[in-house]
Amino acid sequence: MSILEGRVAVVTGASSGIGEACALVFVEKGAKVVLAARRADRLAKLVEKIEGMGGEALAVATDVTDEAAVQNLFDSAMERFGSVDVLINNAGIADSTPVDEMELDLWHKVIETNLTSAFLCSRAAFRVMKGQGRGRIINIGSISARVPRQDSPAYAASKWGLDGLTRSLAIDGREHNIAASIFHPGIVATEIAPGAVKLPDDLTADPMDIAAVIVHMADIPDHLNFYEGMVVQNKIPFLGRG
Repeated sequence: MSILEGRVAVVTGASSGIGEACALVFVEKGAKVVLAARRADRLAKLVEKIEGMGGEALAVATDVTDEAAVQNLFDSAMERFGSVDVLINNAGIADSTPVDEMELDLWHKVIETNLTSAFLCSRAAFRVMKGQGRGRIINIGSISARVPRQDSPAYAASKWGLDGLTRSLAIDGREHNIAASIFHPGIVATEIAPGAVKLPDDLTADPMDIAAVIVHMADIPDHLNFYEGMVVQNKIPFLGRG
C-alpha cells in the first residue's frame, strides 16, 4: 500500500500540464487532491475526471500570487479534508525576454508567479503541517536552475530563487518533520512551453512521466526526504562540453 493512501495533496497549477498529471497520479495512489489554478472551468472538468476514477478532489480557483487567495485555498482544504499532507508548488510561467528588452512589470510577474507563490503556499502549509507533526513540500523547479537558457533572466532568477527557498524550508522544517524538496524537469510538452510540443518525441517528456517521478518523491516514509530530483532528455546539451 502507498503511504499516500488517504492523504491530502494540494497541487497548484493543476489545470494543465505537470500539475494536472500530478493530480491524476496522486489519485491513482489513493490520495485526495485539492486542485488550485485560476481557470475554474478546467478544474471542474478535472474534478469530474477524478471522481470518475473513484477518487476525491476539491477545486479551488486560486491566484497563488494573492495572499488572501492562498489562505482561502488552505482553509478550504482543511474544511473539506481536515489535513494537508503534501504540497506541490507547481504554478509557474515561462519567459524568454532579453534583459535589455524586459519591462519591470514582466520581471515582477515572473518572480511573483514562480517564486513568491511558492513562498505563500509554503508558509500556509507550514502553519498546518507544524500542528500535524509532519508534511511534505515539493517545489517544481527547472533545469534552468542549473543551466539557464539564453534570454531568460527573470525565469532563471525565479528558479534559482526557488532552489534557495527549498533549502531554507528543508532546514526550517526539520524539527517539525516537514520535508521540503525540489524537482527539476527538463523539456516537458506543456502549455507553459508551447514550442516544446513541436519538438521530436525524444527531445521532450510527457507530463505523466514527469508526474510519476514527482509523486514517487512523495511516496516515501515521513522521516525521509527525497531532497532533489531531475529528469532531462539524453539528447539535450545539459552535460559535457561542445
